[in-house]
Amino acid sequence: MYVQYSALQKKQLLEQQYINTQSVRLLVCVPDQLRCPMLQESLAHQLHRNFTLTPFSTLFSAMDVDTAGIIFIREDVQLLSTALMLFAQSISDDADFVTADAAFGPDCASERIGQAARANDACIAMSAKLVRQVQSTSDMDAFIPSAKTRAVQVKHIDRVLSVQRRELCYQDLFSGQKKTAMVLCHEFSMTGAPIVLVNAVPVLQEMGFEVAVISPMDGAAASLFMEAGAAVVLNPEQLGNKALCGIAYSCDLILANTVCEEDAVSFLNGSPIPVIWWLHDAFIGYPAIEGKIPLKMKQNVTLCAVGSHAAAAMHSVRPGFKIKQLIYGLPDYAQDAFEKFDLSFAQGKQLFVTIGSFEHRKGQDIFCEAIRLLPEEERKRAAFLFVGKVLSFDKEMFPSVRRLMEQFPENVFYQEKLSRGEVKSLMQQCDCIVCASRDDPMPTFVTEGLIFGKPAIVSEHTGTAGLIQDGRNGFIYHDDDPAQLAERLAHMIDHSELSAQMSAQCRALYEHSFTHQSFANALQEIVEAAMRK
Repeated sequence: MYVQYSALQKKQLLEQQYINTQSVRLLVCVPDQLRCPMLQESLAHQLHRNFTLTPFSTLFSAMDVDTAGIIFIREDVQLLSTALMLFAQSISDDADFVTADAAFGPDCASERIGQAARANDACIAMSAKLVRQVQSTSDMDAFIPSAKTRAVQVKHIDRVLSVQRRELCYQDLFSGQKKTAMVLCHEFSMTGAPIVLVNAVPVLQEMGFEVAVISPMDGAAASLFMEAGAAVVLNPEQLGNKALCGIAYSCDLILANTVCEEDAVSFLNGSPIPVIWWLHDAFIGYPAIEGKIPLKMKQNVTLCAVGSHAAAAMHSVRPGFKIKQLIYGLPDYAQDAFEKFDLSFAQGKQLFVTIGSFEHRKGQDIFCEAIRLLPEEERKRAAFLFVGKVLSFDKEMFPSVRRLMEQFPENVFYQEKLSRGEVKSLMQQCDCIVCASRDDPMPTFVTEGLIFGKPAIVSEHTGTAGLIQDGRNGFIYHDDDPAQLAERLAHMIDHSELSAQMSAQCRALYEHSFTHQSFANALQEIVEAAMRK
């Protein structure tokens, strides 16, 4: 069986440690008359052995005082060897309604890693206590949703525990009782575009849509979409997969995020489905994909961009495209409870922070040179923190930071990764944000700083520069010039009161341009217009 698993399933199996759950008695319940050769074969390989297979008609007579939980299987599925063990553990931990991720297709190409809106998934575990509460329901299809309404401790296991050797279908993602929206996300990384896309999910839900999000690869942001209530699917082909393509053609709306979705947009261009193409992208990526972008957009496609910089990037290759403004919104993180990030390394100095993966367009080398150009007295009174992942192809950015850390070990620091809570805490505590990007449409970490009223020093080549009033709620420097950046750093260091004085204006910029409500209003207007076309 192992050789038939997908790469994600194999990875999860390697990470899974054995848990002794043999004291937990389970029943595996299937519909009457269901032929289940795949299920029976996979049951023979389960690590958890304390179970009995029973048809639904004899379920209640098969239950006894030792029965802790029941696994309901609605169709012939293949269970991974750890499935019953993890279900048993959840039941033992007092969960009374448990779902898990599932893979679909003969080659497991599609993997659903989030709960769909429907309750009657193909493989669900319930506590015996919950099952007895709905014992009077005689139909298995009605039994499962009825039980979920009574469940107190609902749990989702974020591991693929069942494989359905059929293609994913519309009913696996949507109930069919509401309008449906498919969101195409180019990756589930914790980077700007996926993070801000999460905030579109509740807006679409408020407009009456059920939402499914499709991405080619797994990542930490997948859990954010799941928490927002979307069904989440991994498939490396996205709409290149015939099953997902068919589902897309049954949806009421498609939201494609970033220019990386050019293949899907090209395929849907001129189709009867309304498509919103939301652009977040820098100039640097367009020359490589220019040939894949349609020369003309048909009426069903609406283009939007996160500000004038992102729109100008698309216009560099397709100057005739009409592009609407759709600036993202972020929740008011200042109202959240979050873990505290330890700033003891700064030793009370003014702290300047930059966040972003290490690559040429992010301009960490410019920031490094500006720090080196600072007069020694100013530099000694400040601390500079670089946060971000070092990319494999980076040949110059991180070495620039490493050399600076060696030269000024008391003032320059690096963190590869921070949790979401630590980022919020860092923004709350720091004095100033620095974005030295050579090409950055609307950097989210600058916006996160605004939430906490923190001024930013930004390059003119960022989308944020188009919104900042220089000297009032931030500072702008030009020509990618380290000397100009150094001047603005020195000004902030010499006038340490500026950060507090500018705080109210920085917060006002967030409230005017980046709140969830302002984004929700703009997205709703764009969706309604797209649906009327």
